[in-house]
Amino acid sequence: MLLNTQEKRTATARAEKRHPRSRLHPAKIRTGVRRRWFQHEMERTQLRAMDGLVTLGDPDYGAWIVPGGLIRPEWVCYSVGAGGAISFDMELIGRWGVRVRSIDPVPDYVRRALEEAAGDERLTAHQFAIATSDGPVRMQLTHDPNSESVSPVGLYDSKSYVEFEGRTLPSLMAELGDERIELLKLDIEGGEYDVIPALDLRALGVEVFATQLHHVASVARARALVSMLAAQGYEPVACHPAVKLTFVRRELL
Repeated sequence: MLLNTQEKRTATARAEKRHPRSRLHPAKIRTGVRRRWFQHEMERTQLRAMDGLVTLGDPDYGAWIVPGGLIRPEWVCYSVGAGGAISFDMELIGRWGVRVRSIDPVPDYVRRALEEAAGDERLTAHQFAIATSDGPVRMQLTHDPNSESVSPVGLYDSKSYVEFEGRTLPSLMAELGDERIELLKLDIEGGEYDVIPALDLRALGVEVFATQLHHVASVARARALVSMLAAQGYEPVACHPAVKLTFVRRELL
């Protein structure tokens, strides 16, 4: 029996309903390939040898590598981009007794951080987006239904946006009464390419700097950022997947 065009379409639709097929989206494929290539290239960053490196935080979510031999109890640590869990922050406190400022623009993440700290006064949580200037920041909501992350630069496959209050690090430090940040962790979902060049890490007192580099930029731009940090006197000593680079002030190596 011969089927006309409409009958063929109906039959095909019924067959797909019974046996759904995975549909490949070229844009998503390109993004995935670009992300893997970016990570492959940046995780080959040449590192300076250093003893005493330790991995802190949940290895499945939020782990970072830091030079444990350098950290002192009197340090002030800013954990920018707390996310949905603060295992890294709490291990810093648990091992060395440091003070941690956990910072995230997402109100639910700030609430969770305070809950997880369970009244430990060594951790404070603050709802801000770290930016290049004080004022409102338009941020993209993630496409992931299991996450509440936001990006200032279009990291996600989403057309939904929200506005949060943005602050520069010096402005926030002045408000919180901090003269120095000895350890700065910066995970701001692609915003690092704008924020880091605006920072004077030495003026902030930074001894250890850790940041995640995202694939919204080219490999060339990411490498230029690493070179810029080296010019400021910060050498890469560790890399945790995916492209979480840790830098130490050169004089301390």
